[in-house]
Amino acid sequence: MNKLITVIIPTYKRAHALPKAIASVQAQSYENWEIVIVDDNDPSSDARTQTEAVMAQYADDQRIKYVRQSANKGACQARNTGVDAAQGEYVAFLDDDDLWLETKLEKQMAAIAKSNAAICYSDMYLEYQGWKKYFGCLGADNLYESLLNQGYGICTSVLLIATDAVRDVDGFDNSLPSMQDYDLLLRLSKKYTAIHLAEALITYQLADDGISCNPVSKANGHRAIINKYEAEYLRLNLQNGLSRQFESLADFELRSGNRMTAIKKYTHALTLKALNPRVIVKLLAGMLFGKKPLETYLQRRQQRTSVNTNAAS
Repeated sequence: MNKLITVIIPTYKRAHALPKAIASVQAQSYENWEIVIVDDNDPSSDARTQTEAVMAQYADDQRIKYVRQSANKGACQARNTGVDAAQGEYVAFLDDDDLWLETKLEKQMAAIAKSNAAICYSDMYLEYQGWKKYFGCLGADNLYESLLNQGYGICTSVLLIATDAVRDVDGFDNSLPSMQDYDLLLRLSKKYTAIHLAEALITYQLADDGISCNPVSKANGHRAIINKYEAEYLRLNLQNGLSRQFESLADFELRSGNRMTAIKKYTHALTLKALNPRVIVKLLAGMLFGKKPLETYLQRRQQRTSVNTNAAS
């Protein structure tokens, strides 16, 4: 199965990371690919100038296309731009700070050929400040409901998807403030079959486990997901998954300083799943002490994970 794959790499203020990401595609054992680099930097910025200088090194490689956005539009719109430019029958997404193992595309295309699935994804290694950990993704059986219950998606860098399928569901929904990748997977998995490879085929570079994220944007993202999918949760009797969405919304509301809103959302989560000790503890701690206990817990969890993983390696 030697069909063309378009590898879409959005980049923003990370020109220095591009050569390593491109090299991980060039090293693939599956050789029928093209790369579309989508530069999402502001045209007048130093970051655009730096990215153009890096990409000039690849000007003679016909398999590497360089597309410049007219303005900074965000990673998901950059990925949509890449899909629009794709010539391949399949698209794969690679963030410029993630790396693929050499057999990633070959193994995924072989799995698709055997299963006739439109979506293929694998497990991955998580890497953070010197430690590395294996992370297993959800199985592909009834992926749509499994994703709803999980409450978050699958890293875009592990995905290989039929280009027609991505276009059929209109790509990433750029109207969402965050969680666009999760929303895309929900729409894809509702309509198309998927296959899961239970082996790590990428190394995903972790940020600070959500500690340094924008909690307002994350809260708005979970709110948008609830608004968009609440009826589906209830139709499918997935109260546990909906409870998890309200819990996550409450977490980010609390971290945004909206204590009373967070309390209401935790309470709503408990109406969907009454005996949830984790939510009960968060509710009581938030009522008494605000966001500090949750922030402290996240920091300690990150430190504990790093220590445990280093000890095991």
